[in-house]
Amino acid sequence: MFRRALAQRAKDGNPIRVGLVGAGRMGTGVVNQIGIMAGMEVLAIADLVVERAVQAFLESGVPAARVIEAEAEGDAADALRQGKRVVTTDAAVIPRLPLDVLVEATGVPDVGASVAYDAILHRKHTVMLNVETDVVVGPILKRLADAAGVVYTLAAGDQPGAICELAEWATGLGLRIVTAGRGTLMHPEERYVTPDDNRAKAEALGLNPQMYNSFRDGTKAQTEMCAVANALRLVPDVRGMHEPVAAVEGLSRTFRLTRQGGILGREGVVDLANGTELDGRLQSHGRVFPGVFLVVTSDHPKVLQDLAYVNDPTFLLPPDIRSGPNFTLFRPFHWCSVETPNSVAQAVLRGEPTGAPEGAPVAGLITCAKRDLRAGEVLDGGGGYTVYALIERAEIIGAEGLVPFGFAYGARLEEPVKKGGAIAWSQVEVPQDSFLLKLYRLQEAAFR
Repeated sequence: MFRRALAQRAKDGNPIRVGLVGAGRMGTGVVNQIGIMAGMEVLAIADLVVERAVQAFLESGVPAARVIEAEAEGDAADALRQGKRVVTTDAAVIPRLPLDVLVEATGVPDVGASVAYDAILHRKHTVMLNVETDVVVGPILKRLADAAGVVYTLAAGDQPGAICELAEWATGLGLRIVTAGRGTLMHPEERYVTPDDNRAKAEALGLNPQMYNSFRDGTKAQTEMCAVANALRLVPDVRGMHEPVAAVEGLSRTFRLTRQGGILGREGVVDLANGTELDGRLQSHGRVFPGVFLVVTSDHPKVLQDLAYVNDPTFLLPPDIRSGPNFTLFRPFHWCSVETPNSVAQAVLRGEPTGAPEGAPVAGLITCAKRDLRAGEVLDGGGGYTVYALIERAEIIGAEGLVPFGFAYGARLEEPVKKGGAIAWSQVEVPQDSFLLKLYRLQEAAFR
């Protein structure tokens, strides 16, 4: 997509200058990927564990002698002028450096809000590998970025970015989205698992157990589809989505309106396709995970005829799948941090996002108890011991006074909550110095 333009920037000695906040698995992956590309360079990395930032540079081929630790903005800027690479424990340093793009990869809602806001304030394009922040304050960050003349975007390679890319292609052709989704592998009882239940698997993969557990308890999938909802102006059909067991070839049949024999009460929704063999029906070759999909349709009868023909020219599919009216676009993979540099290039070279919230939020994440919780307990966020997330329509969240999941990191319960119960603002105490809270209140005022 950007090979020639990046090659020219490399030839001109004008590579895209990238800064990174968060040198975990995904952030380090971005550094390694950019390290083998032309026309783009990571110049500065912030992480609370500075050794991880150093290691990311070393793994990407930067000699140790060229890596300098700098905790002050002036020292960091001096190091860059000398051709060095900078590491720091202070995330606030990165947005102030002479960079073109900042990639936020911490996964921490409050940190992500502060870093993204600062990057936009200093007119840096901002690529969010932090959907946990985006689903809380992405709409206001996008509005601020537009006003500053920079790009705020979700990351290519992450499922939301991959879905947005499919949607850009499909809606540009005039097709209508019935359902946008991604695959999962989850048993219903896993909603309540804790990091201890998945510690061995996480450590074997070199991952933080709580972060890994956020995938297993469903919070990550709910979060990602909330980001998609706000980017594409889609909503969940029901709280938490349907998440049916479905193979690739059955997506267009499953995600139909109920009057057409499907499960949906409306079109224009986000959902998940579960590949777990709950009843032995689903074979691995038809599994949606780790892919993403769109179910699309058209009101034009000739377009539907053409789609039916190209969908199955050999007439091997069952008639109700072959003839529509819904058809599936399926991408069988998402390459995470491997693809994220495409969002960096798209922001700089085209001034366009891979995907970003459009207008006021249409969906949000609510906070639900994993077990009976006592007054005084502190909530520990995604993948932890206390809560999990479910997507819900924004108007219902507002009407019921439910607390967005981004505030479940450190909030204290003021009254008991039963297992499975949704937690309201009136039931928690959120630290008032939270930057995320301040930005959320600004967002509420801006879109009221």
